[in-house]
Amino acid sequence: MTGLWGQDIALDDDCQAKAAANGELVLTSDVDTGVQDIRLRLMTYLGSLFYDLDFGSLIPDWFYEESTTLTRDAFVAELISRVESDPRVAVGSVSAKIIAWDAKSISATIDWKFISEDQPMNLVLQYDKDIRQLIVSDGRRRAPNPIKITESEKKVWG
Repeated sequence: MTGLWGQDIALDDDCQAKAAANGELVLTSDVDTGVQDIRLRLMTYLGSLFYDLDFGSLIPDWFYEESTTLTRDAFVAELISRVESDPRVAVGSVSAKIIAWDAKSISATIDWKFISEDQPMNLVLQYDKDIRQLIVSDGRRRAPNPIKITESEKKVWG
């Protein structure tokens, strides 16, 4: 372990181990270890790891619920509770917000600060109900939205 953060095998967006060009596994370090740990906690069903029954979340329990004030509040509370359970997260720094909740998908963002870090962290959670796929991506590494150019700007810029 390396101090507060520890190390782990780095995982790609599909949760597959990253390998360097020479075939060696890539390791996480510093804040990236913490972000990956929280991402894995949110993607793992609570109690499904025989060696750590307290690891995971109950997020899938809300995927097929109706979008009511009660279920949205419970879903946000679950996100906040599970991120706060990481001992590296600064107490009181976690917030979550539902971006969309409809018959096909749920999207939410989770923001927090790690202790001894000034920069807030961000994960984006998206669940597609049709294909039953949960994606938890690092908000710091999202591809930027494409810039939309209006017809009048096209005339000016050619």
